[in-house]
Amino acid sequence: MKTLALLARKGGAGKTTLAIHLAVIAARAGKRVLLVDTDPQRSAAAWWRSRPADVPELVECDATKLAPVLAAAKEAGVDLVVVDSRPSVESDTGTVAKLADLVLIPTRPAILDLRAIAETVRVVTNAKKPALIVLNATPAARAGVREAAITAEARRALAAYEVPVAPVAITNRADLSHALVGGLAVNEFAPNGKAAAELGELFKIVEKHLWPKPRARR
Repeated sequence: MKTLALLARKGGAGKTTLAIHLAVIAARAGKRVLLVDTDPQRSAAAWWRSRPADVPELVECDATKLAPVLAAAKEAGVDLVVVDSRPSVESDTGTVAKLADLVLIPTRPAILDLRAIAETVRVVTNAKKPALIVLNATPAARAGVREAAITAEARRALAAYEVPVAPVAITNRADLSHALVGGLAVNEFAPNGKAAAELGELFKIVEKHLWPKPRARR
């Protein structure tokens, strides 16, 4: 069993949106997935209750109860646990980071958001856990350009941190909001859209980190 945690001490970074989508994509890929909502706002749980499908599974708990939840999930045969965490609580961030196999740190590309992840990076680095920064809610690029100028600038700024940045950025698209309203993920709501493609690419990156293929012997 693997545990993926979404951490960001600043609110509004998009932890819940990414947690939901990665959990759904993993479930549709054939994995047994448990989404754990440790945020007192319970946004992921509210989405789950409006959901027409019965996967991923859901548990609501405080971060202090995460360890026994993970133990029970492993015993039950869960393949992947995706943890959505609360913002701005260092003790919770540290607790979740220590229990994760991989941490994603989402951030918007604005300068104040980029500066705000410094503490999250510090906590994850101290926990000695693999991590990726994910540029989230980025503006759409103009035609013929790979990504918007502010996104490219954010990548350069984030190079100062010890944590690598995921090569795919998640663009702020209307399909994401429309999907969540109906208890869906965007790959269910608009499977052929650009948002689904970006999140699918992010999942492939996560998958390679959590389940690396053995190198072929020469």
